[in-house]
Amino acid sequence: MAERTEIAEVGEFGLIERIRAITDVRTGDENLHANLLRGISDDAAVYRPTPGKVQLLTTDAFVEGIHFDLTFTSLHHLGWKIVAASLSDIAAMGGTPRYALVSLTLPKKISVEMVEELYEGAVYAAKKYGCLIIGGDTTTTHANMTLAVTMTGEADETRVIPRSGAQPGDYLCVSGHLGASAAGLKILQREKERYQNHTVDAPFVPNLEPYKEALEKHLMPKPRLDLVPLLTQSVSVHAMIDISDGLASEVHHICNASGTGALVYEHNLPVEHSTARIAEELSERVIDYALFGGEEYELLFALSEAEYKKLEDLTPDVTIIGRVQSREQGVELVGEQGDHSLLPFRGWDHFRTKA
Repeated sequence: MAERTEIAEVGEFGLIERIRAITDVRTGDENLHANLLRGISDDAAVYRPTPGKVQLLTTDAFVEGIHFDLTFTSLHHLGWKIVAASLSDIAAMGGTPRYALVSLTLPKKISVEMVEELYEGAVYAAKKYGCLIIGGDTTTTHANMTLAVTMTGEADETRVIPRSGAQPGDYLCVSGHLGASAAGLKILQREKERYQNHTVDAPFVPNLEPYKEALEKHLMPKPRLDLVPLLTQSVSVHAMIDISDGLASEVHHICNASGTGALVYEHNLPVEHSTARIAEELSERVIDYALFGGEEYELLFALSEAEYKKLEDLTPDVTIIGRVQSREQGVELVGEQGDHSLLPFRGWDHFRTKA
């Protein structure tokens, strides 16, 4: 049986000391460590901003039962994912992540070992993408577990990419592929239901191997920081956002911020065969996964045709999915047969959707 230590046994300060030991790691960027003057051991972290850069600041909150389900999400995966979400926000602005604060509200069911596993996943993500976890807060609750991450980043002031700035005639592009995270979540929810409905006479053992690509996309999403140097230094991008709440809603966000409309071409949406196979298996439409599935953490951006031609020579991992048009023309989906329909402003809604 795995060791279980009640948090009450070590107390808040004992727990913080264990967290400090996990987060006290070196990354490849020694300037990141040199510029950190005070960390977890003080009332506030103190760091020295890099001269000539602007600071980026983002925060994300996660509530058990809304954003994650501990039935099928390991604490290690959860730690990775909460950091990856904030990393993706920094990437969407064309920035470089620097430091993160992680705050926990913990019910009694959470043990010391579970907190350690959570932080090991969070540190794994932070170290991989070159940032440091330098503090946060811990408290208890009689309700479900909640988590919050606040992250700082840096960018050249002239290279920050906002949501606004898209222009009629621009290409709309996405990185990577779409719908896999939603497909992975659907499989996990189905297997959870099967487990809950199984009987003693018919023991249930889930077979997740055929779905590993979609499950990884959902449980360990990769923020697209790898594309930031190309999108900020090699080409001129007019507007950008990360796909956290679904492609359709993010297209609307860019259009609303830019005062434009858009055409999105259904046949251009990049969907992997494994994602389409899951949708078929579940008797659902893969187009719904691609348009409305959240937690992709890919990038959606607008740039001119000339700039796209430059980018096309630099990476194969970007797909044109539409064009920006005037506000008066609206936001439309062009179907496989060339038919036009309004693209719904629909995606993940924190006040309507449960995990």
